[in-house]
Amino acid sequence: MKKWTKWVMLLMASVMLTACTDEDAPKIAPGANQEENKDSSKPEESDLAGTDAQMATLNVDLYNTNSKIVGTAILDEGEKGLSLTLNLEKVSSGQLRVQFHDNGSATPPSFGDAGEEISLADTPEIEVSENGVVDQTFVLENLSILPKEDGTLATESGTSIIIHSKTGDTESDNRLIGGVIFPPQ
Repeated sequence: MKKWTKWVMLLMASVMLTACTDEDAPKIAPGANQEENKDSSKPEESDLAGTDAQMATLNVDLYNTNSKIVGTAILDEGEKGLSLTLNLEKVSSGQLRVQFHDNGSATPPSFGDAGEEISLADTPEIEVSENGVVDQTFVLENLSILPKEDGTLATESGTSIIIHSKTGDTESDNRLIGGVIFPPQ
């Protein structure tokens, strides 16, 4: 009886293994050697990692002083310069100023670790209406998200975006919203 049970178990295991197809098999990790016939003249998606083609657009989560996400900043490299689209919700009405800072940190509530302002380009002022929603796009000349371009935000120390209240100067006491564009390398 024991031999019969062993044979049945072995048969069941064999049936289960043969039922697996290529579709059920786990995918090989990117960069792992794969023995397939492929056209080497066409770059694969994994071959483009870190190239200008993939870095042309960045989405940055923006946080308020209470560590809550209040929107996104979309940075898009274009022919006329770097476009910045701000999509914000639940922001206090009034005037705000966007700045880029020279450190890839933006820790609420003060965002003081963002470093100093990068003054390569004129940054926009925003008027937030009573409903607290911002949906605006600006073109920023002299800035880039491409690593090898002049005015790049892709530096070793990283960069952040900070939105300040317009009142007073731009010290850390009026930093309202922040996000990391590039973390330090």
